[in-house]
Amino acid sequence: MTKKYKSGGTFIERELFESKAYLSLKGFAPQLLTLVLGKRQFKMEGRKGKQKRACMNCESLNITYVEFKNDFGISQPKMTRAIDQLLAKGFLSIVHPGGAFRKDKAVYSLSTNYIIWQPGTVFESRKRENIKRGFCKPKK
Repeated sequence: MTKKYKSGGTFIERELFESKAYLSLKGFAPQLLTLVLGKRQFKMEGRKGKQKRACMNCESLNITYVEFKNDFGISQPKMTRAIDQLLAKGFLSIVHPGGAFRKDKAVYSLSTNYIIWQPGTVFESRKRENIKRGFCKPKK
């Protein structure tokens, strides 16, 4: 695990970390959400004195397994479980699913569905691909 110190910080809204959906996250999912929120880029908009920060890349956040493994030492199964939780509870949504064998990055966007999340609700899930490897034949 390499240590990279970056300048600046990240802002997490009170509404997010006090929500029922955030409090129900388990395992690595809360930490992953914080790391994803740290990938946001802001720019100042508005006239001087009344400027507000606007997120420039909230609709196109790249989350790669290799990046998180190299930078933070997080395994692929742990990342998969955390991303599945964040999708199900409305923190993220899939823009482009990507693909492992095509060297295509998955692209996610931040979502505000977590505000209306109730236990038992699943907002989004990743589609599973049925990949046949080797001499696998379906049983009849």
